[in-house]
Amino acid sequence: MTFQPGDWFECRNQELMQLLQSKSIRTSAEVIRAEIIGSDAGVLALTGAEAPEGVERYGMALKRNTRISLPWARTLILRRDAAPSAETAALGMMRLDDSEYPAWEMVARLESFQRLARDVGTPEEQALTLAALGDLRLPVYDAGMIWVRRTPTTEEVIQLWRAEIEQGHDPQHAFLRAVYSRPVALCTLPADWMGSWIGA
Repeated sequence: MTFQPGDWFECRNQELMQLLQSKSIRTSAEVIRAEIIGSDAGVLALTGAEAPEGVERYGMALKRNTRISLPWARTLILRRDAAPSAETAALGMMRLDDSEYPAWEMVARLESFQRLARDVGTPEEQALTLAALGDLRLPVYDAGMIWVRRTPTTEEVIQLWRAEIEQGHDPQHAFLRAVYSRPVALCTLPADWMGSWIGA
């Protein structure tokens, strides 16, 4: 069997130690440290969000605030209790880095594989989304964990999203209305993505 960079495989502890010693493989943490551009990047943990421990080992900063903002060129905005691991935070950030392909402007994970905008939020929120976007058959994003590269477009999206949240609107519907109102390059991650796959 042949493995390519980014592939995963199962092995026993002793085999793993031998492969690591011979430098035949690298751990995900080693790959992240070698490839991430950590400068001018950080995690913004909003009130109630538990920040991941150890993000500084990947060169990222950490800030706590009550208001959504983009304090760095690349920011992970956390709005929920369950914190991602430092590796998950870093892997999401890597999708914003410039590489051989044009970098994404935003990265967000689907909230579920089945639920659509018509399935979440109050009837009032659904009516606002329908009026703004013309359809409720839209995937719903996990609005608690969003990676953003600061560009003129994403600054507008974040401003729109923040304004709606501060007016008391549902964060998921507000995010949909903001992100679909501007031509933003959004990388959509599957609902079960936790940063465990480097290859994509």
